[in-house]
Amino acid sequence: MTQFQYYQPTKLTFGAGEIQKIGQLVAGYGKRCLVVSEPIFDAVKPAYQRIFALLEEQGIEVTHFDGVVPNPPTTVVELGRQVAMAAQCDVVLAIGGGSSIDTAKIIAATIKADSLDWSHWFATYDSPFGDVAPLPAEVVPLIAVPTTSGTGSQVTQAAVITDVEQHAKLTLFHPEFFPLEAVIDPELMLTLPPRMTAMTGFDAFSHAFESFTGTRPSPFVDTLALEAMKLVVDHLPNVVDDGSDLQGRCQLAKADTLGGISLANGGAGAPHPLGEILGSSKTNLPHGLTLAVVYPAYVQLQWRKQPERYAQVAELFGAVGSIEEKAQSLAAHLVKFLARIGLESNLTQVGVSKQDVEALEPAFCFDLPLTSGEEMKQVLHASLA
Repeated sequence: MTQFQYYQPTKLTFGAGEIQKIGQLVAGYGKRCLVVSEPIFDAVKPAYQRIFALLEEQGIEVTHFDGVVPNPPTTVVELGRQVAMAAQCDVVLAIGGGSSIDTAKIIAATIKADSLDWSHWFATYDSPFGDVAPLPAEVVPLIAVPTTSGTGSQVTQAAVITDVEQHAKLTLFHPEFFPLEAVIDPELMLTLPPRMTAMTGFDAFSHAFESFTGTRPSPFVDTLALEAMKLVVDHLPNVVDDGSDLQGRCQLAKADTLGGISLANGGAGAPHPLGEILGSSKTNLPHGLTLAVVYPAYVQLQWRKQPERYAQVAELFGAVGSIEEKAQSLAAHLVKFLARIGLESNLTQVGVSKQDVEALEPAFCFDLPLTSGEEMKQVLHASLA
């Protein structure tokens, strides 16, 4: 008998033009809204102006914290928290990619807290499943509006934050980090540049892949993850070529959301800690790119553990033959796919040397259920070529 758990509390509003409902939606939760985003650049300024106008039409007082940076550090989160507290915000609206949404999750969870003890948080809220300690204060309602198709953060209980004390990207987890609602409007993604489209799209693929090949399989996770991967394989190359392809953007937004839901229930595998350590400790490479440069080596070294599942993924790229032949071919298919979307597929291509890899080795002092620390070191070294 199949036994599994599945949880997805975020209400989704999906479709082109659905951002038009954001004012009424936010007004249902509060009147003093903290908008969390990265600094606004010219290409997206009209979209933000439209959102602010829709909020103001509903009589909502807007405070804009636009200090989010990629791989958001604890210092930035604390700054946003202070802005929210000073304005007595009673609802938080995150607009942007994973960095903005993750930053907003922690701000929403700590506006009403007296203080934020980061060492306690990283030690306490470090597991996506199992027993969860209560948060120190009531959480302010959070609404997410993703402007990329990759992180899936709008439908997960995770927030990736860079700890400035440890100089490391760490992931915080709590069921109350799930946004209450998410507005997923592919029109907001039309201005995303090709390389960012490729990186975030591969991030969505990785979420689905790691959920599908993880330790918490279920009929729900398997179905959602396979569909997410198929959508990325079928549509990402075309959207990288033509960013104005709204139908393609819709398909990638679906893949992003399905991948995020899969991740929230199935969990991540070794490539994510590999990428986070690689990105924070040495290179500060974008998250999707750190995944791209380790994935081919990872699947080449791991496929024998789950040949049937790796073969199913390889079939999405057109692989044929026996289960073993298809599973073994997945790494080569990934290299070809990454080249097609304009991403590098090994560490040397992005300027990471053997000496850099050796300097990172002490960070891999832990084992994961399917991949040991020694195996992760092997993946890093194999990723050099």
